[in-house]
Amino acid sequence: MRRLLLIGFIGLNLISCTIPQGNANVPPTTAAITATPQPQNSTTPTIGESTPTITTTITTTPAATLQPMPSGGEILFLQQSNLVAYSVANATIRPILPEVTDFAVSPDGKQIVAIKHNDFDSLWLIDRATTTSTQLSDDQRTFATIAWLPDSSGFVYASTPTKVGAATTWTTWAAFCREASVAIRTLTTPQEQKIGAGCDPAVSPDGKRIAYVTGPSRTDASSTDSGFTAGNTLHLVNLQGANGWDPVTAAGKDTGDPKAGLVVYRPVWSNDSKSILYHLYMGMRVEVDINLLMRVDAHDGTQTLLNSFAGWARYTSISPNGDTYALSSQDVGDARGLSGWDVWRSTLFDFGGKRDIYLPEGTFSATGTAVGESLARAQAHAWQPDGQALAVVLPPLWSPGIPPSEAYGHADEAGELWLWPRAGTPNKKLTDHVDSQSPIAWVP
Repeated sequence: MRRLLLIGFIGLNLISCTIPQGNANVPPTTAAITATPQPQNSTTPTIGESTPTITTTITTTPAATLQPMPSGGEILFLQQSNLVAYSVANATIRPILPEVTDFAVSPDGKQIVAIKHNDFDSLWLIDRATTTSTQLSDDQRTFATIAWLPDSSGFVYASTPTKVGAATTWTTWAAFCREASVAIRTLTTPQEQKIGAGCDPAVSPDGKRIAYVTGPSRTDASSTDSGFTAGNTLHLVNLQGANGWDPVTAAGKDTGDPKAGLVVYRPVWSNDSKSILYHLYMGMRVEVDINLLMRVDAHDGTQTLLNSFAGWARYTSISPNGDTYALSSQDVGDARGLSGWDVWRSTLFDFGGKRDIYLPEGTFSATGTAVGESLARAQAHAWQPDGQALAVVLPPLWSPGIPPSEAYGHADEAGELWLWPRAGTPNKKLTDHVDSQSPIAWVP
């Protein structure tokens, strides 16, 4: 019965009915503000020369003989662990780099940073047009979360000196983040500058600040991991790693109160650099891992409740015009006993309006309204450059008529890439053989 009740709570949240602005429920403050912001530099700072650096061997691989980069834009994804690009204009696929686990395209669309895996990870820089690749690291590390500087002059990332698996749950994320550090690297030098201990870096669109989360600082009795899994902060610094402050602190205690949370993770900057979306893992409630999606003002620390979801946030992004966000989550510990594609879900929400959110602790008022219905089994997504649609990864043989609550199967099988109109149902299959859990990017 408890399991059925919680599934009911989650189902109501996914429906997310709009309520009048005058709702009397008071939005919960889910994490404490612990510090007053320090003034930020008025101009984009340069990387300090006095910071210790690490130099790595550079290896360049010539481009293969390939078809040229087509006009009309491309959607990049992984196909049998190979990074490939699908031409939106002519529906062809060209290879870019093999043995890739993650990647990020520069804002100007000219360069790609990819993580290759062969026992340990290595960073590679790729010219998108020619596919010429340059190895940037050759030490034994695990890399994650690449984020480019807005002028495409460099990028930030997190890494650990140990071999760690993908962060798909609370405990696997904690195992990586407690050992990780954030660094920045420019394209003009083979050196990296350490920013601080933590993970999940994100660069503000104005290029002035980096947001990342510090590693968990305490153990938690509800975790099967004996290491630190709880208690951390959302930390903001400039590009030199200075002028830091913590607009959000996770209490690190599962008290059953929505005002508390075990960890904050995966920050996402707003398009105007004025606020940050972040995810707060509250803990397990009636056999379901409950998370909140929050927004914090990057200058005064004011916090707003946006959403709730089960499992762990995998992909969250904001539309090009800044009025809508997409959230893709994976619930590995699904209370129904499902797995594979069946534990994924994507939703679209506008930032305007108010609605009720239903949690085991009660009903709370949240900001934002749903755009259409949530999309069961949808994995990674990427916004079309004009913001009118998204590309989304769906399971093999997908169709709109598949019942969302039944076991579909096809676990770990390659999926399909579909076009998802902003206010509708995916209506056009673009291509197939997309790796399950592949990241994707839509580039002009």
